[in-house]
Amino acid sequence: MVWSVWYSRNRWIFKGKSVDFRAALSLVWRSVYDMIRLGIGCMHNCVDDLLILHRFGLRGRPGKVLVIRSVVWSPPTPGWIKVNTDSAALGSPGVESCGGVFQTCRSFVKVCFAVPLGQVFAFEAELLAASLAINYAWNLGWHRIWLESDSSYVLQLLSIRSDQVTWRVRQAWQRCIHQISHMEFQVSHIFREGNQVADALSKHALGFSSNSWWSSTPSFCSSLVGNDCMGRELFRLCFLALFFLYGLRASGYFGATSSGL
Repeated sequence: MVWSVWYSRNRWIFKGKSVDFRAALSLVWRSVYDMIRLGIGCMHNCVDDLLILHRFGLRGRPGKVLVIRSVVWSPPTPGWIKVNTDSAALGSPGVESCGGVFQTCRSFVKVCFAVPLGQVFAFEAELLAASLAINYAWNLGWHRIWLESDSSYVLQLLSIRSDQVTWRVRQAWQRCIHQISHMEFQVSHIFREGNQVADALSKHALGFSSNSWWSSTPSFCSSLVGNDCMGRELFRLCFLALFFLYGLRASGYFGATSSGL
């Protein structure tokens, strides 16, 4: 809108061409509609902008606000084993590795693993981390497993028991799906701030060519395990879209004329 006014003003000052008000207004309308259609830009999160857009008959596209979320690792319920997994990479595709840590209801570490994976994509490394964890649990005779990861993709596949993955990891993943179908099994998401032990294990494997296995807490991540045991609270900054437009509409703020929104 400001650009349209500026453009019309300059045409009048520097070229002596009269300003066609209707043409300028049409340009404003076209620019606004194009931005709404293409999803470009957003409104200021204030009622004044909302009312202006409403008078144009346009849907408001709220901006995002920064919120702080608390992240705390939690132990499993008694009788269950919880495993957190993660992957690390040097490029994508590039040299990848994965790691995981199994813990009890008292937060004690039962076993940890760190495995170099070679040249794979990041999402494949996350899949392999989860499938290796399940396979280890299966071989150790643990059949009440809670798997936690910061990969929403992995958790979605596990939740619906989908085996639709790339050919390079399909065999390991199909084995994983078969094994969890014979387990008491649950999954959950955690932000990376709460997945630091698994993250440290996966990064540790980047410097090695063979698998590593520990039956107790390795020294390089003992402080991180201690933080989990104590329930240390960490924080994550997230951007959330404001949807107060719809709240105002639902409350009847715009009355009977709000059908254009």
